[in-house]
Amino acid sequence: MRYRKIPLVTAIILALNVICFAIEFFSGSTRFFYSYGMYQGALRNGEWYRLITNAFLHFDIAHLACNMLCLLSFGIMLENGIGRLKYALVYTVGIIGSGLLIEFAGGARALHAGASGAIWALMGASLVYVLKYHGNPSGIVRSNVLNLIYSFSAGVSWQGHIGGGIAGLAAAAVMLNLPARGWKNQNNL
Repeated sequence: MRYRKIPLVTAIILALNVICFAIEFFSGSTRFFYSYGMYQGALRNGEWYRLITNAFLHFDIAHLACNMLCLLSFGIMLENGIGRLKYALVYTVGIIGSGLLIEFAGGARALHAGASGAIWALMGASLVYVLKYHGNPSGIVRSNVLNLIYSFSAGVSWQGHIGGGIAGLAAAAVMLNLPARGWKNQNNL
């Protein structure tokens, strides 16, 4: 495998997630999840900040590691392909889409946290990108189907995954139709 430099926005997102996990871990408290995790009804209760904060919390080191490996897998290709600004927008829209589906279908007592909704947005956008510029989406489709099956495992937020994935697909589809210098321009800010 060829080494590829981690692009700026992906590196920042990765660092923020690791820093937030370190704060959670060393505090020895679960208060972060109860204070900043997403739950059904959070928006109705006026806790809009949870749309964003939940995406930087992880339940354990395995949860963090899995999400960060997926972030690197999709993030490097996509950020290099579409540019920093569009990539950051897809990620942000994924966070919001994930939180919105949790708000409406999250389960009465479930607490949701993790970067996976935003990563699902990257997966959806990667599918659009590959279809547009590379033609053969079989690898991305296989990966997305396996992740979709996993999303219905016990303890996994299918609402966060699907909400983020739909948001990422929609954001990428819109961005492909915007007049710009092109998705393939690596310096596209």
